[in-house]
Amino acid sequence: MSKKIIILAITGLLLVTMYFTLGAEMRPQRMMEHARFGIMLVDKNLFPAPILLKHKDDIGLTAEQVGKIEKMQVQQQESFIKRQADISVKELKLGAYLKEDKIDRGKMESMILEIGKMRTDLQVQHINHLLDLKDLLTAEQLKKLESFKRDRMGQRMEKRMMRMKERHGERERLQREDPPQEEPPHQE
Repeated sequence: MSKKIIILAITGLLLVTMYFTLGAEMRPQRMMEHARFGIMLVDKNLFPAPILLKHKDDIGLTAEQVGKIEKMQVQQQESFIKRQADISVKELKLGAYLKEDKIDRGKMESMILEIGKMRTDLQVQHINHLLDLKDLLTAEQLKKLESFKRDRMGQRMEKRMMRMKERHGERERLQREDPPQEEPPHQE
């Protein structure tokens, strides 16, 4: 019984992983967003190539820097797609293996560990790519990016505050229009 539960849990986890993996492959423009693995890299002053290129004039990137960043971006995307495809193939093989009647737990564990290592390698590669991009920038360019980041965070905070005030005002308006009805005292 517990073996079936473990297999169902692993299969469910793999299906969810495959769903997000295939989603990332079908949306290449969001590929780098998925590669961040939930790490707030911008907070660590690691900016992905699309952000650098978007602000190239604002931060004063040279033509040489732009060319290098574009080349590095293409190489990173190519590598990401290949590695993600390799991971997907391994996950498919694991899923097929888990459907077999007799499962060697050692082999299953080995397959899962291999997939985990591949994901870790992908994350390390991505962070190294971001560090390489950072190395291309001057101290002045990094300061400008940091300033944009602070400004953007301030704008987000202002928008959140406005939404909170709007919700609070709406709630108060609804309460004034339709005050809660008091129940008559309970008579016994």
